[in-house]
Amino acid sequence: MKRLAGMAFISVVSVGLVAGPAMADPTMVKKAKDAGLPAQNCMYCHTDKSPKKDTFKPEELNERGKWMLAEKDKRKAAKADPVWLKEYPGK
Repeated sequence: MKRLAGMAFISVVSVGLVAGPAMADPTMVKKAKDAGLPAQNCMYCHTDKSPKKDTFKPEELNERGKWMLAEKDKRKAAKADPVWLKEYPGK
């Protein structure tokens, strides 16, 4: 029983690690707009107009998106917050 529980735990953690960086969703564009940022679509942070969570690769982020991913890690947050973009040092 312990072995089965251990294997289940490892499976859940593995899936979480693979899916971890791909936490963006369409509501992030709305939150960015609500924060007064000029985001019009996903390309505000991604290089693809409609990125898919299941095929996400960090290389598909533009400089702003890469900064957001680094901020998420730096702040040890579960999900990036579009309001952080107000602190983005680039244009």
